[in-house]
Amino acid sequence: MAVRRNTRQSFKAAAKQIERLSTKLRKKTISGLRVIGEEIMLDVKASRPGRGVPVDKGTLRSSGRVEGPKHNEVELSFGSASAPYALEQHERVDLRHTVGEARYLVRGLDRWQANGASVKRALADLNRAVEEVARRRSR
Repeated sequence: MAVRRNTRQSFKAAAKQIERLSTKLRKKTISGLRVIGEEIMLDVKASRPGRGVPVDKGTLRSSGRVEGPKHNEVELSFGSASAPYALEQHERVDLRHTVGEARYLVRGLDRWQANGASVKRALADLNRAVEEVARRRSR
């Protein structure tokens, strides 16, 4: 009789522990989704020739946003009242851009790597672009 009670108590304690761990894991997974979304958005917004969101005046780039997580999903999007052309810029592969690319969001998803290498590359590209602009202005 005492063995059964101890076994039941052990199972109850184990179940509570599993539930706590499950809740922690769920929270970590959800916050991890947001981090991944932000990493992809950083890569896409770090426009350069042949990569990222097309840039003319920067309106389209500034419309990019990451929303969520909501229902275990994160939404990445571009476009706003000031950039209603986002979908056309994304889908039309016949458009040629000096900075950026067609299908910029999809290609950003394709470039993302779990170890952060895609973010490091995007930051390095962004730093080079900033340095280039600074050099041009100092001439």
